[in-house]
Amino acid sequence: MNRYLVIRFAAFLGLVAAIAASYTLQLSQLNSPTLIESTSSFESAQLHYCLQTEPRLSTKKSFTGRSYSARVRTFKPFDSTGLLIGDLSGQNAGACFVSQVRLSPGFANSRVFFIAKLKGHAKLVSKAQQNPVTWLRVRFMKSVRGVTRDSAGLVAGLSIGDTSMLSQQLVDDFKVLSLTHLTAVSGTNCAIVLGIVWFVLGRIRFGAFSITRWPKLFIAALALGGYVWLVGQQPSILRAGTMTMAVLVSKTLGRATSAINALVLAAGVLLAFDPWLVFDYGFALSVLACLGILIVAPKIAKLFSERITWLPNWLALAISVSLSAQLLCLPVLLLLQPGFSTYSILANLVAEPMVLPVTVMGILAVLLSALSPLAASFVIYVASVIAAPVVYVAHSMSQWPSATGFWPTGFLGVGLAVLLAAGLIIAIIWRASAVRLLGVAFSVLSVCVVLALSFSSLIKSSLWSRGDWFIVSCDVGQGDATVIRSKEQIALIDVGREAAPINSCLSALGIRHIDLLVLTHFDLDHVGGLSGALAGRTVDQAMLTPFVDTRPGANASRAQLERAQVPVALGHTGMVGNLGAFAWQVLSPHDGAFEAEDSNDGSITMLWRGATEDIITLADLGEKGQMRLAGESAQWFDQQVQSVPLIMKVSHHGSADQYPELIEALHPTLALISVGRDNSYGHPTERTLGLLNDAGAHIERTDQRGSISVASHGDSFTLGFQGEQGKTG
Repeated sequence: MNRYLVIRFAAFLGLVAAIAASYTLQLSQLNSPTLIESTSSFESAQLHYCLQTEPRLSTKKSFTGRSYSARVRTFKPFDSTGLLIGDLSGQNAGACFVSQVRLSPGFANSRVFFIAKLKGHAKLVSKAQQNPVTWLRVRFMKSVRGVTRDSAGLVAGLSIGDTSMLSQQLVDDFKVLSLTHLTAVSGTNCAIVLGIVWFVLGRIRFGAFSITRWPKLFIAALALGGYVWLVGQQPSILRAGTMTMAVLVSKTLGRATSAINALVLAAGVLLAFDPWLVFDYGFALSVLACLGILIVAPKIAKLFSERITWLPNWLALAISVSLSAQLLCLPVLLLLQPGFSTYSILANLVAEPMVLPVTVMGILAVLLSALSPLAASFVIYVASVIAAPVVYVAHSMSQWPSATGFWPTGFLGVGLAVLLAAGLIIAIIWRASAVRLLGVAFSVLSVCVVLALSFSSLIKSSLWSRGDWFIVSCDVGQGDATVIRSKEQIALIDVGREAAPINSCLSALGIRHIDLLVLTHFDLDHVGGLSGALAGRTVDQAMLTPFVDTRPGANASRAQLERAQVPVALGHTGMVGNLGAFAWQVLSPHDGAFEAEDSNDGSITMLWRGATEDIITLADLGEKGQMRLAGESAQWFDQQVQSVPLIMKVSHHGSADQYPELIEALHPTLALISVGRDNSYGHPTERTLGLLNDAGAHIERTDQRGSISVASHGDSFTLGFQGEQGKTG
């Protein structure tokens, strides 16, 4: 056997052994029996902790005011790492505290071994030390100016990894086009920084003397360490930095090494220090993209040069790099989002040339901000001019037809993606014709299965969304989105968590104009997809809850409506109006939502009266709120409601927080439950399903049927759910 192969195999086994040993050692240290017993019993304890990250404002509701979360390291009563939740305002990374907390188990396959909810006031033990990097980041962000807020935010993201200025619309557009790597610092930026440092050091002369290789390596390592410290220890940065340093050390030693060896070494070293990176999607995507660029891209570029002779070499290489990275990352991306980005390669070809100048100017601005914020602002503004076309391209291309291509979800989709990637790589790399044919066969089989499933999905989609429907429950995952139509007028009640699902549902329904948009409350699973609902559509009127809510989701939603110039009204009890033949009435909350204990309790509920059927939409109203509705039923529960069939949009995805007497009194004919597949909340609960069954309701769920349309035909409802149709009396 080749001696070189034996050495490589032994080194690989050594890395695997080191990773396994590190994982075992750290797991035994950080997940002690004391911690397991305390968290599994949900005990209260006095926790001594230090913040590892800056507190982030949570988007989830809190009964005790604003809620933050931060990663912490604890020392008493156990030594571990976890997540602290509560009012952490005024606490900073590096500071240490003592406080009473309530413990619960952490997340699987994560360094978050426990979750601690803050109880009462935290006592400061030691202040955070002054951090020059934090000071520099603050100075830089104060200097950020641009032609638009998004273009300036993109400069900040590419420079120091701060994405706070980016609008939700741009973030969603980047997801659609697989440009998310542009919203923050990536391995490309790290390579640019090291390339600049190495280039500059190579041209510094002191008379006849120049910087020798070891001092050059030391200075480059310092520059890399400083940059990683500045932007944060993101997986892609750690991978790129470690890999690049491995190459530089080898070059300094005068030994040749391949980039593949450097990648394997970098991944192995990082996993040995932090074995939990193996469960990190960002780390996996970074390694796979780099692997594709190193192994597959050169082969694809060679094929292009041989078969498409008119294609310029630089363009062939650019396409090859983007295609190879997307190909290897596809299986992992399908775990994060449905479908694939149809225009990702084109979008990356347009956007990538802007990354180098924007990054260089951004880093220059970071250095200038320490000396002259005014000069830094000028440089950032110029960089934002270069970044502005990327923002424009993202907004435009994300609205192109079929921007998200169909691909099966779940294990089947991931398996087909792996089969496609493996087949294409085999066909491209292997020289033996028989092996190449096998690779081609794998690829063709994968594509044929996807096309067959896509054709089937297209037929099903056309069936559920066509016809004379009057209400549709859109499948937006674990969230709410309901469409009501009458005489070609449209009302949309909530928009789900993500932009793509609601945009897809409205597009399938052919909706380009919304007469009434109701955002029942500001939980993200009801308002997070607002940009998708507004994309390419006009809205006459929006109705928002009067419940006072200052969470980021609430502020972002109001800002989006303001930018879209949509008139806004606050819904409250007694407000009435018409939508075609439907007469609607707001049932809750009261003006000012004084009765509401939280955002769910302050969500807008409505009754829609029609000639032959009524609809009641209960948002996320809990049992207490439903009891208030029952107590005020004299204002709305009349002979009409009791005499015609009633469709109920079940509250809060079918949670157990329901008032049985209200469901029994309403006696719904059809109950629609908007809920995500395999959600972690246990929705819908057996209790609620039992209440609806006892009331004689026919139950339909989006987690089982997908989007559900309802039409009225004589004395029955006709249901359409992604291809299948049925009737209920």
